[in-house]
Amino acid sequence: MKSLYDSKATIKFCYFKSWKCCRYRYKFCGNVEKKAQFSTAQKTKIALEPEISKKKNKVEFKKEYKELFKLLEARECSLVNKTILDRTKVCENVSDRTKNFKISENFTDLCNKENISQSELLEKPKNHEITEGIYTVKFTKPKKKKAKKDSPDSNEENAKKLKSKKKKLSLKQENIKQVTKYSYDVHALKSYVEISINANEVEKTQIYLRKKMMSLKKKYKIETLGVDLYNLLISGWAKKGRLDKIKEVFSFMEEDQVSPNLQSYVGYLEGISNCKLKDINQMQQVIMDMKKKNLCPEDILKKCVFKGDQREKVIEVLGFVGIDVFSDPIEIGDAYSCQLLQKLNVKSFGRGESFPNFGFQEKDIDSISSSQLEMESRFHLRIKSVDAVNKVCGTIQKSRAYLEKCENVWREEFTKSINKFKIEEKGSHAQNFYREDSIYPYISVIDTNILVNLMLQQVKALAEMGEFYNPNEKFIFKELGIKIMNHYFIWLNKTNKITDKVLLIYKEYLQYFLDKKLLAKYTPREYWEYLKQQNSKGPTIDIAFTPWPHGVLVKIGSKLYSIMLQKVTFDENQVKKKKSNKSFLTPGFYLHCESGFIDGEFRLSRNIGTHSLLCKLYRDAKLDYLEFDATLIPMLSPPKPWVKYDSGGFLIASTPFIRFNENAIHLNAFYSQVPPKNINPCFDSLNSLSICPWTINKPVLDLIIDVFRKGGEEILDVPLNPNTLPPAPKVLSSMTQQERIIARGKKQEIRKKKCEASSLWYDCLYKLSIANHFRDEVFWFPHNLDFRGRTYPTPPHFNHLGSDLIRSILLFAEGQPLGKNGLDWLKIQLINLTGLKKRDPHSVRLEFANEMIPEIFDSADRPFEGNQWWKKSDKPWQTLSCCMELANALRHPNPEEYVSHLPVHQDGSCNGLQHYAALGRDELGAKEVNLHPSSAPQDVYSGVSLLVERERQKDADEGVEIAQALKGFITRKVVKQTVMTYVYGVTKYGATQQILKQIKDIPEFPKKYHQQASHYIMHKIFQSIKEMFTATQEIQDWLTDCAEHITRVSGEPLEWVTPLGLPVIQPYKKKTVITSNYKYNTDFGSKSLVTYSSYFEPYQSPNIRRQKNGSAPNFIHSLDACHMMLTSLFCQRKGITFVSVHDCYWTHASHVEIMNKICREQFISLHKEPILEDLSAFFLDKYAQVVDMHVQGKKSKPLAAEKKLRDILGTVPKKGTFNLEKVLESEYFFS
Repeated sequence: MKSLYDSKATIKFCYFKSWKCCRYRYKFCGNVEKKAQFSTAQKTKIALEPEISKKKNKVEFKKEYKELFKLLEARECSLVNKTILDRTKVCENVSDRTKNFKISENFTDLCNKENISQSELLEKPKNHEITEGIYTVKFTKPKKKKAKKDSPDSNEENAKKLKSKKKKLSLKQENIKQVTKYSYDVHALKSYVEISINANEVEKTQIYLRKKMMSLKKKYKIETLGVDLYNLLISGWAKKGRLDKIKEVFSFMEEDQVSPNLQSYVGYLEGISNCKLKDINQMQQVIMDMKKKNLCPEDILKKCVFKGDQREKVIEVLGFVGIDVFSDPIEIGDAYSCQLLQKLNVKSFGRGESFPNFGFQEKDIDSISSSQLEMESRFHLRIKSVDAVNKVCGTIQKSRAYLEKCENVWREEFTKSINKFKIEEKGSHAQNFYREDSIYPYISVIDTNILVNLMLQQVKALAEMGEFYNPNEKFIFKELGIKIMNHYFIWLNKTNKITDKVLLIYKEYLQYFLDKKLLAKYTPREYWEYLKQQNSKGPTIDIAFTPWPHGVLVKIGSKLYSIMLQKVTFDENQVKKKKSNKSFLTPGFYLHCESGFIDGEFRLSRNIGTHSLLCKLYRDAKLDYLEFDATLIPMLSPPKPWVKYDSGGFLIASTPFIRFNENAIHLNAFYSQVPPKNINPCFDSLNSLSICPWTINKPVLDLIIDVFRKGGEEILDVPLNPNTLPPAPKVLSSMTQQERIIARGKKQEIRKKKCEASSLWYDCLYKLSIANHFRDEVFWFPHNLDFRGRTYPTPPHFNHLGSDLIRSILLFAEGQPLGKNGLDWLKIQLINLTGLKKRDPHSVRLEFANEMIPEIFDSADRPFEGNQWWKKSDKPWQTLSCCMELANALRHPNPEEYVSHLPVHQDGSCNGLQHYAALGRDELGAKEVNLHPSSAPQDVYSGVSLLVERERQKDADEGVEIAQALKGFITRKVVKQTVMTYVYGVTKYGATQQILKQIKDIPEFPKKYHQQASHYIMHKIFQSIKEMFTATQEIQDWLTDCAEHITRVSGEPLEWVTPLGLPVIQPYKKKTVITSNYKYNTDFGSKSLVTYSSYFEPYQSPNIRRQKNGSAPNFIHSLDACHMMLTSLFCQRKGITFVSVHDCYWTHASHVEIMNKICREQFISLHKEPILEDLSAFFLDKYAQVVDMHVQGKKSKPLAAEKKLRDILGTVPKKGTFNLEKVLESEYFFS
């Protein structure tokens, strides 16, 4: 039966029992989504009729209802009862259901009373038997004050005003789309011109550019598109020595009223140099033109970028006219402007007695630098899989032979298809060069063999991920397009001689780590800048090439995938090992549609699926290698230091300084314009983390690999092999309908489990294989930032931010003798890892460690044959690693001289709350999170659990059933995750799910109370935290209010500057969808325009809900990032190794006291700054004068809005009486 809709957007009744077609289910949710563009003036009624099973009359919600509740929650809406049917009404006829409704207790009040969500009340009605009804969807925002009744004339006037306001809002939204589209079009044009010139199509490119410029100017009503596009043309003609064409471009610039810059004249002078006959008069004329335009020839080397041998040619021409140019010496020792780092401006301050050993010697420089550069140039690495079999049996040999045969056929077919496509595109491109969706220039510069190899890698990757991995088509199209673009950038680097120059400077840079005088004089950033100046000849090494536009990436990827879909075939009989003379060719990939939530909206998505037999073919072949891009694995040599926003990390492979979506073109542009001096502290901190050398803990790695090869062990976080899971039951025609339903349910459940198990297994396989590949190497992790300033290693699979399993196999490559107290710190580290003695002082932990020495030796010597004490730990693999290190140290003749490589951790005590307590000088909060000294560590999680238990007891005494049921179940473990994430903005829904997960792990707790208990505990935790940390709540509320009013009134995203000078912009914007000119094949024949969804451009309106909810947690994240950076910089000056996992700091056992002292000093130094006052002043300066009357269509009075905004921004929360200096005495601040 179809749903019925009236003109007022009312869904009268929806009978899900008779809806079995996916199309109708999608239609229902789609219509709800369409009607859910709610406003305070419009309400939508939805009738709910859950399925009622015959067994025990149990009420069950189908998937559609759960999706509906997600949708309503995402849009901050709720259900309010219009009418509610009793259980007795369920069996009545349809015609009777609309008569004599009995309205029971108010629905919203009932939810509040029962302390559960609406969806739970509907799913599991208790005494009130709510099952069906018509509900009204409405906003949960506070009600507005009732307006006074106006006269008919005023009503008409108000209607006109409202209509005018809607029109203005519509125009503004349309303008946002236009500006975004303009930005995309200009970027696409620049990319097209750049690559066409590199493809030697300068003449046609000039004609196309002139035509396109006129079109864009007319379309967007602008006068000019900037000078960069003209400079590309000039450089193209300069290579050919065509001065006539260069003059033509300059005349175009004059016509278009575009002033040439110094870079324009670099091309002009290069063109003169490339002429066979060099005219002195012409050179002098160019110099005179430059001076007329107030451009100084002497500034060329300092302000311009050069490719290939451009620099030498320009110097040569200027020399002919008597102009001596040289680059001014840059200030290598550029002082920090940040007040927090003034001490470091004195080079002798805090200098340690020793310098770290960076893991290589002078004789290694050539080999490690060349190996790293070669790996990045190939952009691909093949490593041996830890799942590889030692002995290849006949079955495997046959599978490998057939797979090799298939891959050879595919390679041949791919090559033919790509060459054919290139010829077709070339012909089409030659006939119509001005076709806007042409991708010929992009593919013409990439060798066919590279494209074929990338396609074969994609085939292998998809097949190995299994038949349950079905990625979205646009995602993998773009992913493949990006890989092709990266090969193009590598080709450009080689063509412009940048690669050779980088290698030259880099080899000299590596000498820095071996020279104590250089280490004392320069930071890595300063020495790299010094070397760049010393090697000024040749090309500029920091050139940023224009990324390809979204439409191009998707179209190139789609074309190659369309070839794969058609050409990847295999013989089913061969894979099934059937003895048959006939071959049955089957496509390896297929396209299918799925419905679900994408970006908060319910829609259909098109996914690429892999045939299960193709996956079986790769599984049976048991290939002994895996393939990775060079940027996904650690480096074989120290990373290139960050000196600019777009220069750092890998040697020639592109690495973003700040992690943004690749569509965030203008946010990247914003950060690139920030003066480097302001971000130097961030550069230097990233460099200090990146230069730490690592090595592999081979004994632990071998044990983990052995467990992995034997099928895994869940208790040790080694995932089970998905092939060991039982097969899904078959659905047979002989089954009854009920049996088929059960079989399909089990089949879906096993499919889901296999999908999850496969994902976990491959993730572990990648990590262990990378670790095994580097087992005899010293390696490094380049780092970058997120938008808040938090640091992350760029290789995603294998790094020290990983799980317990991965951390256990990482060691510092540099070892340090334990010294006087190092052995004690190893013991404390061990007990910390076990999770025991959390509330006991260090003396008790040491005593316990000494008692456990027999178990420590047993674990180290016989990890799987002995008592296996280490397995009972919270972090078993790190515990085992520490047991082995301790055993080695204790057996050393003099433990103080034992050279330890094991990182020792010092973890902040709920670090977010520590920052809140320090900001508010909260005396009580400071004690709870160990800012205040105490004889034993204070455990905030235990403290919160005690408060929750106290409130539970009160409710139990009053007869609250759920409180009575929870007796004995309120533990530290249940509340820990929610307390930890509260400070970082966890929602009530998120907190409920966290608690629910913990409750489900308690087998003794009754299942019927799971949902209700999780809601109850969530409310009590939030209440307890507010009671314990009053300043925290006040600061959170102030930050949230500031964010909400700033975004509503100004229409801009929230922005601030961290105490170390890093600008932070919250990237939460409303989506603007624009359509590019590029089309791609949706399947075999039909085409679809490529859409570009942008959340990041500066023109979009902010997403107010996300801006508001993210403000407090993001601000605190930016502060903990500052604290970490300060600690890293002062540890580097002291000469000790330092790495971090956000608020967990690592160093050698012998350096823990030094690091702890620095950590506390820098926390105090940071919070002595007037952080909130500075933030308030920044907000007032930036936002108080900006008022947008039409944001969100609100009826705002500018002056009133500005006054209210000023009041909120200027009202900084008051501070308490806590003395920050007490942190220095707190033993358990970080411990």
